[in-house]
Amino acid sequence: MRGAAALVLLAALTGCQQRAPLPALHGVASIDFCADQMTLGLLPRGQIRAVSFETDSDTSFSKPRATGIPRLRPQLEDIVALRPAVVVRSYGGSAKLDRQLEAIGVRVVQLGFPGTLDEVRQDVLRVGGELGAGAQARERITGFEADLAAAKRQPARHGTALYVTPGDVTTGPGSLVAEVIGAAGYTPYRTEPGWGTLPLEQMVRKGPDVVFRAFFDSARYRQDYWTSSRHPVVARVSARAIDVEIPGAWISCGNWLTGHAVAKLAAAQGKRS
Repeated sequence: MRGAAALVLLAALTGCQQRAPLPALHGVASIDFCADQMTLGLLPRGQIRAVSFETDSDTSFSKPRATGIPRLRPQLEDIVALRPAVVVRSYGGSAKLDRQLEAIGVRVVQLGFPGTLDEVRQDVLRVGGELGAGAQARERITGFEADLAAAKRQPARHGTALYVTPGDVTTGPGSLVAEVIGAAGYTPYRTEPGWGTLPLEQMVRKGPDVVFRAFFDSARYRQDYWTSSRHPVVARVSARAIDVEIPGAWISCGNWLTGHAVAKLAAAQGKRS
């Protein structure tokens, strides 16, 4: 039934079987976690028609700003029923959703996937321009630059930082997290490029100087009993290292919030237990 309803709506929007004028497309809808952050961070509430259900898992940024805004699934029929003029997306929806929406006159603003701090700057400014929010995007990047400058003003630091998540995932060179670690004055503990699991054997031989935690505040990422992040080795290493925890929202999407992560990690040096 839902698919049939969508076909009827699509036919009406494209002029087929249309007997009466439809309400005009208006406003902006975001359809995934990263799109929610960008939309809520750049646009006034009056322009936002809906955000995704994923926004409710973000306790530090999106959810507090999304109170009273309808939630939307990243499905064609739900978007068509809402009739936004613009859809902001990162990964949400099917691969063909862009083409389907553009065919019925809905403009799609696609977020990038920044892998460096410079790409973060570029993407926020580009998306801000596409949303008609260039001034707000520039303001966000001014704050981002201030965070990076604050990190550079910290005393010189040396040593390694191990990124830890509830699901055992860590990372080394070549990732945005590694860029954050480097900008804060540390070297990634994992030396292999890309992503992998926590290196428990390596940690037994020599632990990191910093344990850098993220996503432990998030309802989306639960720590089960068997996860390596609960392993006694991790607990012992954390007790000896500087322990820094940030909200997952700061590191998940590659926008201005990434600067908060750099600043907090840099400021934590010298607080060894």
